[in-house]
Amino acid sequence: MGILYKCDHEYENQIETFVTSIINVFILLLALSVIIGLMVSNWLIEPLIMLKKHMANIQFGKENKHIKYQQKDEIGAIVQAYNDKLDELKIAAQKLASTERESAWREMAQQIAHEIKNPLTPMKLSVQHLERAWKDQSPKLPETFSKVTKTLITQIDTLSDLATEFSSFAKMPAPRYETILVHDVLEQI
Repeated sequence: MGILYKCDHEYENQIETFVTSIINVFILLLALSVIIGLMVSNWLIEPLIMLKKHMANIQFGKENKHIKYQQKDEIGAIVQAYNDKLDELKIAAQKLASTERESAWREMAQQIAHEIKNPLTPMKLSVQHLERAWKDQSPKLPETFSKVTKTLITQIDTLSDLATEFSSFAKMPAPRYETILVHDVLEQI
């Protein structure tokens, strides 16, 4: 029995050593698999983090940078879609800027047309008044003629100033402030 007991004890020690070795190997493999899993997940997530940073920095109307990614995988497809959308965004920003410029020019053209029509009305009325005075051989014809020519010259100067201001619009001159005597302007009108 003593020999059996010694063999059993030795056998138990071997089993215990074997089980301990297996547990150690499993723990080592588990640790190794966790480390490899973290490395693989970081390797997979890194392009997504880069994509997230680029997306967070997108600004409308500014120069946005394309992402350079050479792989032809799912992330590569996402990066390609991102780059395509950046191109579309750039084109949309250019179209919007162009539309805004056209709108501004249209509005300016309407304003200039309005400003041109303003002096034409008193000019027409003055010429009609002079024509009537001429037909009627009015005794105030010289006085009327003088007033009409003064009005026409003033309105022509206004149109000339308007044309000059428009031609120098690209320079955006500083505004010129001047004192106007309303009574004199009303009298001319």
